[in-house]
Amino acid sequence: MWKRLKEKIKPGDIILSHNGTKHTADSLDMLLKNIKQKGLNVVTISDLIYTENYTINSNGTQVQKK
Repeated sequence: MWKRLKEKIKPGDIILSHNGTKHTADSLDMLLKNIKQKGLNVVTISDLIYTENYTINSNGTQVQKK
């Protein structure tokens, strides 16, 4: 997994991992370690969602309340 990501990953990228696959759980610690060693921050999706003064429209876009 890391071989496929290491040259492509950049700030702002979102990595989607499926929890039902054979190797995801086994690879997660290594992936997080390598991502952090590249100087990138790791956050959860909930960290990316604005909670105050925003709504999410039918397209899934966060829109600031007027």
